Formats: sequence, structure tokens, C-alpha cells
Amino acid sequence: MSSYCEFFLITRSRIPLQYGGTTAININLKSNIPDRFTNPAKIFLIGDVIDSFADSITNVVTKFWLMSLGFNGIDISSMIIMNTVGTFLSTLPAGILADRYGKRKIILLGFLLFSVGQITILASTSFEMLSLAWFINGIGNGCKSVLFPLYSSFFNSKDMDRAFGLQGFLTIMASSLGSLMGFIPPLLVDRYSFSPQSSYYTMRAVGTAFFFISIPFYIKVIRDLTEPEIREGTRARLNLRSRSVVAKFSFLYMVGNIGYGAFFSLFPYYVNKKFGVQSDALGLLYFSSNFVRAVANIIGPRISKRIGTVRTIALSYVLCTPFWAMFPLAPDFAGISAIYLIRSGIGNLSSPLIGSLFMKLLYNDEKATANSIISIVSNGGNIVAPRLGGQLMEHVSLDFPAYLGSGIYAGLAAAYYLMLRNEKEKGDE
Repeated sequence: MSSYCEFFLITRSRIPLQYGGTTAININLKSNIPDRFTNPAKIFLIGDVIDSFADSITNVVTKFWLMSLGFNGIDISSMIIMNTVGTFLSTLPAGILADRYGKRKIILLGFLLFSVGQITILASTSFEMLSLAWFINGIGNGCKSVLFPLYSSFFNSKDMDRAFGLQGFLTIMASSLGSLMGFIPPLLVDRYSFSPQSSYYTMRAVGTAFFFISIPFYIKVIRDLTEPEIREGTRARLNLRSRSVVAKFSFLYMVGNIGYGAFFSLFPYYVNKKFGVQSDALGLLYFSSNFVRAVANIIGPRISKRIGTVRTIALSYVLCTPFWAMFPLAPDFAGISAIYLIRSGIGNLSSPLIGSLFMKLLYNDEKATANSIISIVSNGGNIVAPRLGGQLMEHVSLDFPAYLGSGIYAGLAAAYYLMLRNEKEKGDE
């Protein structure tokens, strides 16, 4: 899911810094809280924070755990890609069923399937069972996608950028703490005589436990949802007036996910093969980069307020492009870490803006349908990316996916600006 490349701008509209009495963008979290911040939004964010913490733990150890089981890059990408396949196949049916039987039932079904997938992953060691587990997990994620427009529904168009910026800041900070858990497996091996495999497995299990802790907060929000009466015999209709907007974002997300995922979905594998990096060093890098990303999520909405959302997104992709090409040139892990941190800061200025812009360009009564469609199409990129990256790393060169990402992001910079500059906001209409 981000994804997701922003920049530090020099434009006609100069942004002064807070030095020598000059006023400028100051990183004040309180000023980034939306004016209308309801209890359901707060509860939703608590669930998001815990979920992000869990996701970060599993991200930093899962691929190392799979490698300890003897799987190579192609095996790992083939297994994990089944999560995206499941999401791809279930998202649109979940949206249609949610319209017919109610969002609450479909979201609860999603949590059930997601839980089954997580438990099966922990109980399996074979390629076939792990692939099946990630597929079930993906179906659950597809059902849970009905939740995505819910967060935006708590805010009006004026507050949307700040709302997504705040969400990004909080979830990234939680991810930072989760990334530090990468230090625990080597500690378990050195001090408590764990095997590498059992140490990674233990932390994967801890991450799964936190996933389960986050679920009640989401359930609290959906339990209080007021849903329209579902009449017997009513047929779910495809309500989509902003077809052009959905088509444009579908293309942009799909291409962007291919460029991003072909390299970063296998980044732990990349640094392990190139520099022998283990989960402790990778966890420290993720921890550091998450602080950079969190600050970028707060600054991004303020920059967009001054120069415009579309321009901010486009220029950020431009400035990201050179850093993609620098990854293969890094002489050691310290060098690649510096590039990673700079790229993360530039890239994540736009992270809250892209999702916010998409919601603002839609009518309120079509957001769920539009989100289902764009999820299916963009997940097509997620299906292709890990497999493509694994094949390129194994059969072309370990560095080639980074060069591919550089070219794709250069093209996306132009595409975002040319395709979206004339679109009008209509979320509050």
C-alpha cells in the first residue's frame, strides 16, 4: 500500500526557513491537526498506528525468515506476490457485496480471512502452504479495502491534506519503533542461543500479535457506522461519475507501483546479497528513514498549500529520479543508507498529497466504488513488480531494478503534472 516521491522545492514562491526572525514552515504537529477531528477519526488512527507498528516488525524480519528456510529471491517474491493476487481478485467483489449486504459485514469478513492468513503463515514452512497463506491474507486485505474511504469521510476537502499528513506522520512514527525490532533477532541468537531461523520466526509472531491488537479499534469504528437500509432484491450498481479521474490515477498508481516495487519490495534481499546486511542494520536504517518520512508528511501539505498539490507531486518525482540511479553506485551500506534517507525525505513530501488529491477529485457518493477500481488496477502493478524485480535481480543484474525505477519515476513526474493539472476538486459537492 505506500508508497509511496516528494521533494524539497525551489520555486517562484520562496519558502523561508525559521532563521533570524523570518517566518516559514514550522514543524508544529498541533497546527497539522484538522479543524474537525472527531472521535471515530481518533479511534481509526489508533488502530492505524498499532497496525503500522505490526507491519513494520514483519517487514523487517519476514524476508530474512524466509531466506533462513532456504528460499531464494524468486521463491520469496513468488510467495509474497500471492498476497497481491488475492487482493487483486477480491477488491471489486468486496465493494459490490458491501453495497448489497453492508460494509460492516464485508469488513468483518476481511478481518477473519486476514487472521486466518496470518496464522497459516506462522504454521507453515513449505512453498505451497506459504503461498496459499499469503493468498488468503490478500483476500482479507481486499475486503478490508472498504475501510480506506472511511478515513476521508471524517473530513471536509479543506482539511483533507492535513488529515492525510497527520495520518502519515503518526503511522510512520509507529513504523520507526517497529523497525527497531530488527535488533532483537541477533540479540536472541547471541545471548539466548536462538537459531537465526527461530529468532526471525519469533519476531514475525510478535508482529502478528500486534495485528490482532489493532483489529478491535477498527471494529469500534465500523460498529458505529450508520449504513443505509439494504432492501431485499436491490442490485448493487456501479456508481462512478468521475471515470476520467479514476482512469488517470489507476494508470499512475499501476506504473508507479511497478517502478517502486521492482526494487524496494526486495530491498532487504538486495542489501543482504550486496553487502551482507542483516535485520539489525536494516532495522536501524528503516528507523532513521521513518523519522525523515514523518517530517516530510507534515511538511508536504504546507508546501502544497503554497505552490499547489499537483506541482508539488510532479517536482518531487523529478528530484527523486537521480537518487534511484545512485543506489547501484553506493560503495557500501553506509553510502546506500545515505541515499535511501535522502530519497525517503524527498519522496514522502507527496505521500499524503496523492491520496488526499484522489479523494478530493471524487464525489462523496462514489469514493468507495472508485477506491475498489483503483485498488484492483494499481495492484496489478504490485503483482508484476516483485516478480519482475526478482527476475531482473537473478537474471540481469542485482542493480537493474534501481535503474528501471529511475526511468519510470522521471516519466511519472511529467505524467502527474500533465494529466492532473486541470482537474477540479469536487469532494464536498
